[in-house]
Amino acid sequence: MTDSTLSFRVPAILALVAVTALACNSRESPENIDLEVSQVFVTEPVTGERAAMYFAVTNNGEADDELLAISTAAARVAEIHRTEQEGGRMRMVPIDALTVPAGGSIDLVPGGYHVMLLELTRQLLPDDRFDVTLRFRHAGEVVARARVIRYEDVEKLVGSAATGDAHSGR
Repeated sequence: MTDSTLSFRVPAILALVAVTALACNSRESPENIDLEVSQVFVTEPVTGERAAMYFAVTNNGEADDELLAISTAAARVAEIHRTEQEGGRMRMVPIDALTVPAGGSIDLVPGGYHVMLLELTRQLLPDDRFDVTLRFRHAGEVVARARVIRYEDVEKLVGSAATGDAHSGR
């Protein structure tokens, strides 16, 4: 390869790299993502096999985002659920994603949306703390710290919304 051929190819390769980088960055990801995860708590498991997790997500950004998945070392499986009334009974329905509206918030509380931690990998006792990773469509991964509380203390944290979670067995 001659010096003139090489000098022609280098700028072309750099231009191709720049265009590719711009294309990758211009995917559907909005510019102003600003999510805040707070009040993350897990109820002490009644049976020791599973636990319910609750939290709030505030979207201070200018575009909707979606909660797609949750993971933690404390459980092999974490599923987003919605509580529904059916024939006078409460039942849990797994959902694929949960929208967090721009300029708004979502609250995962007993009797509503929540996360089920299944196949726990360790015993969860009151005041234990562990990390959870929430994966959003646009914001990516957000790590939060969960605290285990006694089931009796749920109402103190969320007020009258804690009217009975079908996972509690109560």
